[in-house]
Amino acid sequence: MALKKSVKKSATKAVAKSKPAKKPVAANAAKPAARTVAKKSPKAAEVAQLSGEELMVENLSTLSSLVRTISETLDVLVQKVENMAYHLIATEETLAEVVATTGVDLAQVNKRIRTKIAKGTDQAGDPSRAIDVAATIASPLPRSRK
Repeated sequence: MALKKSVKKSATKAVAKSKPAKKPVAANAAKPAARTVAKKSPKAAEVAQLSGEELMVENLSTLSSLVRTISETLDVLVQKVENMAYHLIATEETLAEVVATTGVDLAQVNKRIRTKIAKGTDQAGDPSRAIDVAATIASPLPRSRK
């Protein structure tokens, strides 16, 4: 069991870490001119010289590329969600078989769910959905035996 730090001590450390140390500045030191003057990139200079039609073609090309990238990213995310769903289904079915064989104290399970959600959400979460899922898993459904 890990020791808990006091909230005041943790907050003080977090504030101390988040504030960067200020360096002393000489009274006559001036800021470098490079920071105050915005330099145009070569790409910006090229875009400034394009005609309206060329600029529109360039923008459409950029948008097309961005949409393609977003599409690829969404494909990867959908694959990850599908993988999670397969794992959840397999876990639920395995657990249902274990529960059917050994039994379960659903009142104790509900108490643990309420406690865990209350701790994880600072007493703001509603455990009803998790309790419904637990009841569904623990329900005596007819299982086919091979």
